[in-house]
Amino acid sequence: MTKMPRSLAGRLRLGAIVGMVAALVVAGTAIALILERFIIGQIDQRLDGQIAALSTDLAKDASGLLTVGPALSGPPFDRPGSGWTWQIVGQDGRLASPSLPGQLSIPARRQGGRFQQLSGFSEWLGTVRSIGRPYPADGPGNDGEYLHWRILDVPFASGTVTIAATAPYAAIYAPLRETMFPLASALVVLGLLLIGAMMVQVRLGLRPLAQLRADLANVRAGIRTAVPKDQPSEIIPLVEELNSVLSENAEGLARARRHVANLAHGLKTPLAGLSLGLEGSSDREAPVMRAQLELMERLIRHHLARARAGALAGPPRASTNVSERLADITNMMATIYRDRHLRYEGPASSDLVVAVEPQDFDEIFGNVLDNASKWARSRVAIVASLGPRHVVIDVDDDGPGLDPVSIPEAMRPGKRIDEATPGYGFGLPIASELTQLYGGDIQLLKAELGGLRVRISLPRRQTAA
Repeated sequence: MTKMPRSLAGRLRLGAIVGMVAALVVAGTAIALILERFIIGQIDQRLDGQIAALSTDLAKDASGLLTVGPALSGPPFDRPGSGWTWQIVGQDGRLASPSLPGQLSIPARRQGGRFQQLSGFSEWLGTVRSIGRPYPADGPGNDGEYLHWRILDVPFASGTVTIAATAPYAAIYAPLRETMFPLASALVVLGLLLIGAMMVQVRLGLRPLAQLRADLANVRAGIRTAVPKDQPSEIIPLVEELNSVLSENAEGLARARRHVANLAHGLKTPLAGLSLGLEGSSDREAPVMRAQLELMERLIRHHLARARAGALAGPPRASTNVSERLADITNMMATIYRDRHLRYEGPASSDLVVAVEPQDFDEIFGNVLDNASKWARSRVAIVASLGPRHVVIDVDDDGPGLDPVSIPEAMRPGKRIDEATPGYGFGLPIASELTQLYGGDIQLLKAELGGLRVRISLPRRQTAA
């Protein structure tokens, strides 16, 4: 059993082709039957005319035998073996055309002729049963060829005379074959044109679905926030449902982000206070303070994990231009640290776009650049490069850097490597948490400038379909 195509286009094409082929076959058959009936009607008129002429000219000679004029034996009734014959049979003798050397038995009135039975015609379609008019019959000739008969019983003198005229079935089949060949060719050409038109129609009809797919890809890539409503009327309900789902997801993402921001800001100050209190606490109080600090750190990670689960659907649709946002952040840092006269070197590329919300991007690199500005002597360099699926951004400073042993400690919330440097020790951990939220990564390496390199990998924005 043939399986249905999986695509809508394939199903539409298959259904249209099957329907068109069936329609063309039915149309060809109907035309053939109409042509057959027309040809038989023309032959019947000719035979009926011959019978009418014979009945009009029929007479008796001096000896009392039947006779007709010689003009009634003209073509095509003068060629032996042609199948075009006539004969008159009565009590007063028998007459036959020159094309009929012997005698043919006149068949009985048929119940649907051989040709018409094959074509599916019922008796009444080709038979006239009115009194005084010829009726059809079919029967074999002397050479076995089937003949089409027209027979009329005519009252004459003291009895009834039967006049019969025949035509060969070749007179029906030959013109029908000649007509059907160009007709079949025309139907084939028509079918090909219809199939071509159907292909174009299917392509045009399904184009809105392809456009809808491209619009959804643009939404996912962050180019659009919703699917355009300028769609065919049949697709508008689907578009409205999709936009409703997108809106609900965006609201859920916004709530999750607010939860993360509120949690981070709400716990940042208590943790900083605990960290500072731990420094001046006595040995007896230190274990309690450390336990509270660890508890707060666990709470932060717990709630960030919950927020991450609710925000997974959002980041792929976000869009932030790397160069534009870093230019704003470095300008802000240059203003904050203007007394140190630091030189900020931004990324050269201007077309890199990451799938990160702008406010989260600012939070990540605001913390990283703030940390680099605190430790840099004179220079902070930013280099961005494009990877297969991520954008890699390196933030280098020419400060003292970190030894490998101190790198894990720098990523712990509230942990400061140098107590003399202002800060609370939450900048890099917050940047790391937000980076992981988007499926990215953050690494601390040695910079070519001699200081610390913070390498951040963020997902690139997907290309629109």
